[in-house]
Amino acid sequence: MTTQLRWTVPFLTLLIHPFASAQSFLDVFPNPTVQLADGQRGDTTFTSKFTPSESLWDERLDERPVFLAEMVHRQDEDNSFKLRVGQGGQIYSLRGPFGESVPPSWRAAGGKVSPWNDEVWQFVAVCTKYNGIDGRTARGVPSETLERIRQSPYATSFFIHNSGAYIPGDSAVKSLYCPLLASEMDAQNRTIRMLNWGLVPQIKTVHRSPLLYYTQIRDVGNGVIELTWVVHNFSTRDDIVFDHLNAPWGGTRISSLPLRYVSSPEGKLLQREGFLSEHGTVDVRDTGGWNISCASDDDDSPSLALVYGRDKHLEAELARKAAGQPYCQFKHSLYRDWRASEPLYKNVWKDWATRPENSFRNYDVCEIIPKIQIVPGSTIWFRSYLVVGKRAKVIEQATRLVDDVDYGLLTFDPADSPMTTVENSDGKKAFQVLTQPVSGTMPLMRIRNTKTNQEIITTDPYYFVDKEKLDFTLPANHPHHDYYRDTTGYSMDKNNSEWLSLVGYAYVDKPTTGTWQKLSTLLDSSEFPNADTHHLDLWVKTSNR
Repeated sequence: MTTQLRWTVPFLTLLIHPFASAQSFLDVFPNPTVQLADGQRGDTTFTSKFTPSESLWDERLDERPVFLAEMVHRQDEDNSFKLRVGQGGQIYSLRGPFGESVPPSWRAAGGKVSPWNDEVWQFVAVCTKYNGIDGRTARGVPSETLERIRQSPYATSFFIHNSGAYIPGDSAVKSLYCPLLASEMDAQNRTIRMLNWGLVPQIKTVHRSPLLYYTQIRDVGNGVIELTWVVHNFSTRDDIVFDHLNAPWGGTRISSLPLRYVSSPEGKLLQREGFLSEHGTVDVRDTGGWNISCASDDDDSPSLALVYGRDKHLEAELARKAAGQPYCQFKHSLYRDWRASEPLYKNVWKDWATRPENSFRNYDVCEIIPKIQIVPGSTIWFRSYLVVGKRAKVIEQATRLVDDVDYGLLTFDPADSPMTTVENSDGKKAFQVLTQPVSGTMPLMRIRNTKTNQEIITTDPYYFVDKEKLDFTLPANHPHHDYYRDTTGYSMDKNNSEWLSLVGYAYVDKPTTGTWQKLSTLLDSSEFPNADTHHLDLWVKTSNR
């Protein structure tokens, strides 16, 4: 596989449509275990041509910028569906016999809008260590310092969406989705696959996102949708660990699917009240590993299930942790379930069943919290399922799928990882990079300065983003002093970047075998600026050409 570059400014040339982008960049997903015979799968078609959906959304939102692709499954009347994938890697629409199941992204007038960045099916990762300066983190911090931080327009919350950003009412941008670095529709395997750089959803933030989200959506057939995420942490700091995950975060539109049940281990349908803790959570092993949202309690009621599993590798992971071996799961996982803005249903939205479905929050949330950590340099994966169909059949399918929910660490052998050749237009200069996140490598991205038209290869996705030095200095004895010592504010609404693609992965340290050169010896400064803390000078393999 060869990527041709034009080594002038701009020196990188996008020669292929994103859907035709190099397949090996997306070959990171574990093989599926659920397969159906051809006669049981129905028909699946894809399109990247935008047409407005039939669904009602918040009236201030424009669907066109979010749209990436649509997957259409045609089979029986009760299990056919239309699924729409957004630019940020999110499922932002899922229409079935129940109508639209994804909430309308409604927000009250006058505040931030949420254009398909929150109330969608997505992966979310939180770095709890640096997620906000409050509570225990604020102890020992002078009140004037805390006030300065609170008054700053730059947020200190630290979680990463696989969708996009919240948009303040006065923002210059109307939407901002996680940059799409590679994607493809595969009709033969009935999949949509994407690679996105995850964003901190606060449009002004003091944190840097080091997460790459790989997303695969597969139409298994018979109403079953397989969701697989692969997440890679490329942080240059050893302490940026994401240890509170949502895999997935999502839920249903109440006006379409007003009833929500959680399965007990014995398969009994349980309501939230009296079952979930005061925090709305419960150990996944106290459930049957799935929930179901229904239009009614009839057996033939249109329904949607989420199958999230029951920690199948918990004991093995804890044993690896105790033995000092590589692991990712450190504790039992949680299921969380609640109705967003529930108090308002008792007064303001008492008429929710008859009022326009895009005029209130209209969101039953469910959230799987796998106790898996993503440490710098590591890659994890998580697979779950959605099931569309009649209530009685969906319950049977969900029960059978529980053991197919899977997760764990992923490692890529450099001997088996494909390499791609990057060359200039006349083929006289070339180098090779890996297409998978092999240990000891960092991702290289192609980004373009939209003001100057300069294109560079870099490990720093924030290279062209507007930055501001901030005085967030914490006391020298504070445990987070080092992290906030040189605080920078990033203004994503004022960025000058177009994130074009992943170039590949290159080594931080020179490998002991083979012919390798640093990027700085192959590219001039307009193509590869001088290295710094986040823009690293990596080792690439010299092409035989």
